[in-house]
Amino acid sequence: MKRKVIPHLISIIVILILIVLGISSAASAPKSNTIEVTWDDALTTGVTRITNDGLPKSWVRASPDGTKLMYTEGSSRPGLWQIMFLRDASNPAKTPLVGENAYSPSWYSDNNQFVYISQEAGSGRLVRSSVNSGGRTYISRAAVGQAGDDTPSVRNGIIVFTAIASSGRMEIATIKENGTETTFLGEGRSPSWHPTLDKLIFIRYTPPAQTTATQFTSGGDIYEMDIRSGQVTQIYSDPEFFCYEPSYSPDGKKVLFTKGTVVRTKGTLTIGKNSKGTVSDETVRRHIFVMNVDGTNVSPVSSGNASVISPSWGKNGEVFCLVGSGSNRNYEIFKMRIRGE
Repeated sequence: MKRKVIPHLISIIVILILIVLGISSAASAPKSNTIEVTWDDALTTGVTRITNDGLPKSWVRASPDGTKLMYTEGSSRPGLWQIMFLRDASNPAKTPLVGENAYSPSWYSDNNQFVYISQEAGSGRLVRSSVNSGGRTYISRAAVGQAGDDTPSVRNGIIVFTAIASSGRMEIATIKENGTETTFLGEGRSPSWHPTLDKLIFIRYTPPAQTTATQFTSGGDIYEMDIRSGQVTQIYSDPEFFCYEPSYSPDGKKVLFTKGTVVRTKGTLTIGKNSKGTVSDETVRRHIFVMNVDGTNVSPVSSGNASVISPSWGKNGEVFCLVGSGSNRNYEIFKMRIRGE
């Protein structure tokens, strides 16, 4: 007796067609595992990537006129960071400025001089230099900062910075640019001058708040200090996550800062040529936020599974920042414009 094989052949052919269609459909579907940073279109415009070399970067800072950039970049020697200079803030062509363990550069108002933290013998020193003539002038012989992770701020010949007090705690301090008259102002870190007033903005850890993002230990709540009266006012506090890197806008009306944010997306992130990080279904990333100087109207500028850190005001509402996977130090420089600024 002959078996009827035609129905079986038809079934096999149908199954094969379905498999092919399934593969084709999967290939044409968007890749859900590619994670990109999202910018709030209601707040930002003109987002542009400036660098794309995949090298470790940190502490990007725009000159007061917004035309130049400085940042620190990891070198081929492990643990060694050097300061790089972009003469044109929109052009990735870079010039090494300081080829040593140099961190946290900050501009003077002349768009030429800058101050940075030099790590020597396990402690930081404030040093002044110039993008045009080079050279080094030591400002501080006392230990400052914690591994150089806070950027000093200069205004009218006075530098405000994070210092290690005799008690070992992190304090806000000021020093004249000639190295005299160091004054401790109280507990805190990451200070930045107001553009015109005798005020500064900084962060201070206030336990027992902020217990979720424990891997980010250098943050806190945002405070403002009136230098003349000594009055300290808390501007903003998040009940779950630390805040970092607050800075006034050039007109003193807005504040940029970063803070931890829970991200719930699976996938991988590629930034630059060589930087690739894997994220889980729930992780913490840092993102940029903007708010009024009184702490109202807090709005996220960025979101997504990238970390967006080190925001720096330029001119006419431009903001420069670093974008990376958050799992390593390989960040790229981006810029955007804050609407209405």
